[in-house]
Amino acid sequence: MPFPVYDFTDSEGKSVIALWRNGLTKRDKGALDSKLNMLALNGTGLSRGLLAGPINKTKHIYKLIIHADTMLRPMLCKGPFDPNSDFTLLLGAKEIQFKLVPGPEEALKNRDILLGDKSRRKLHEW
Repeated sequence: MPFPVYDFTDSEGKSVIALWRNGLTKRDKGALDSKLNMLALNGTGLSRGLLAGPINKTKHIYKLIIHADTMLRPMLCKGPFDPNSDFTLLLGAKEIQFKLVPGPEEALKNRDILLGDKSRRKLHEW
């Protein structure tokens, strides 16, 4: 893949996206996987309306826009160690009544943890 995609991991080394994904419907999982493949192939060159950000006055947090059974909005950042070549999925979120749940401040916290500890991410497992 031209643009590697990484997952932020919790304190036990488990992917936060994989844990979040477990609670999704089969259709949601398929839509999520499809958009992540598109991100890995196209990077920021994704079709308009699929990658939004920086969001909510953050400088580093983006969201993927995925319409399925649920309005999925996984949050990510470019890099952060090489912002021109890869992405890190920081948090799984949904849009409920035009509000991100959980909010982007949680994704920012995960990014800050990652900046302090490079071992807190691993390649996304397809």
